[in-house]
Amino acid sequence: MIRFIILMLSFSSACIAAPTKQLIILTTFTESSITPITQQFQQHYPDAVFKVLHRREESGLRLLSKNDHDIDIVISSSPMLFMPLIENNRLLPLDSLSQNLDNDWQPFLPGSASSIAVFGYSGYGLMWNKDYLIKHRLDIPQTWESLAEPQYFRHLSMSSPSRSGTTHLMVENILQQYGWTDGWKLLLQIGGNLASVSARSFGVSDAISRGLTGVGPVIDSFAFEDQKQFPFIGFHYQEQSPRLPSYIAAVKNRHQARHSLDFIGFLLSDNVQQSLSTSSLNKYGLHQKPNQPFTVLPIDYEQMQRRTILIKLLFDQIINHQLDLLNQAWRHIHQLTRQPSLTDAQQQQYQRAIALASTPPVTEAQANSTVYNQALIHSQTDVHTAKSVKHWRRVMSKQLEESILISEQLLAAIKEVQ
Repeated sequence: MIRFIILMLSFSSACIAAPTKQLIILTTFTESSITPITQQFQQHYPDAVFKVLHRREESGLRLLSKNDHDIDIVISSSPMLFMPLIENNRLLPLDSLSQNLDNDWQPFLPGSASSIAVFGYSGYGLMWNKDYLIKHRLDIPQTWESLAEPQYFRHLSMSSPSRSGTTHLMVENILQQYGWTDGWKLLLQIGGNLASVSARSFGVSDAISRGLTGVGPVIDSFAFEDQKQFPFIGFHYQEQSPRLPSYIAAVKNRHQARHSLDFIGFLLSDNVQQSLSTSSLNKYGLHQKPNQPFTVLPIDYEQMQRRTILIKLLFDQIINHQLDLLNQAWRHIHQLTRQPSLTDAQQQQYQRAIALASTPPVTEAQANSTVYNQALIHSQTDVHTAKSVKHWRRVMSKQLEESILISEQLLAAIKEVQ
């Protein structure tokens, strides 16, 4: 009996360890963009079977952090999604697949150059609904700064860094380009004009295409996909913005999918690279040029990684969860902006209302502090993080309420004089 049990266990282990024809892909891209590529691959490898799991970054990180996950391939524009795999040595070496790549395309993550490949890239910019802009008599937006203009009040939509890796890069790009203080001032001004904060990054392009809102920052692939269907969609890249590489890696598993490396090689092949921009992925191949050239501003990924939890939590507390107060504060400020003249005393109060509505409750010194950042954990059960989050929300609420009160008093005083 004992020998029989040992024999059965050995047989079971062998079965578990045997290569499988099924490839399970974890991706932050939509399933509809991945499936046509897998179908093309199946024309060359008919025995391959695919299962595509679409997850947001945070959900994907939780899944990859488990020891018993059965993911074979990871595809994403978020470098953070690969961190658990690097830390736990769960990535297969790509060997000759990655050795011919330009150094500019190598992932920033330490120790990952031989195990993570970049197969394409994107940019981001502003997308708009032409019919919506005409209906509401709005100008075509040109820059991030234009989104802070009064004309766009409650005509904007965007996602949040905690929900979208692309939005995280957008926000980090603004903070690195403008600096912590001016960057958050701009983000809070834009936040004051938001009609909604989307739970998913593609929710922004969807809302714009459906005419629910007029303008929003999106990754180019979403805009290009909608432009194929709707002639009223406009898009242009933001100058001084980063290229967003699309990463792919193969994961070590006990069953080890048979065609993992073949699939990566397929994406890096000349035929796929040359047609990538017109494929369902809507990415540029590594040697393709964007159809609207833009000035590339590289991202400091090390700085981004140090404060990633802070940025995600802070955005949610001072913009996403404060949207009603933000709207109210900036609606009043926009009204004051249109006043023909203010006395010196009124001007001082007006500037104070702006400062209160555009100053984050975390200083630049705190944001640059390793100790401050390391104390934050992206978990609802961590006591210290919960206290910090509650403090940020309370301080921001108080600032916005004071800003609203100042503006209301100024508007009342101006009305009396008139």
